[in-house]
Amino acid sequence: MEHIKNLFQSLGQYFEKLARANAVVAKPISIGSRHVLPLCELSLAFGGGGGVGEVSEGEAKKPQKGEGGAAMGGAKAVPVAALVIVDGKVRLEKLGD
Repeated sequence: MEHIKNLFQSLGQYFEKLARANAVVAKPISIGSRHVLPLCELSLAFGGGGGVGEVSEGEAKKPQKGEGGAAMGGAKAVPVAALVIVDGKVRLEKLGD
């Protein structure tokens, strides 16, 4: 089951890196003296599971082993507002509803 623990640690590290890189404030967009900084809402989710089989005797009387694991995750960043800077003046613009 050590491989499942390692898988979850890897996923956690990936999502942490993703969240730090471009999560709340996205890369600014600039044209001349106009700048827009998108502000995002971040959602992260991941889960997984695993199993271990026992030695069993089937009709063939051969020992059988089993092991399994799976993990998945997702991330979504949705722009909800933007800071707009034009000629040194800043305003906040809400996006969507």
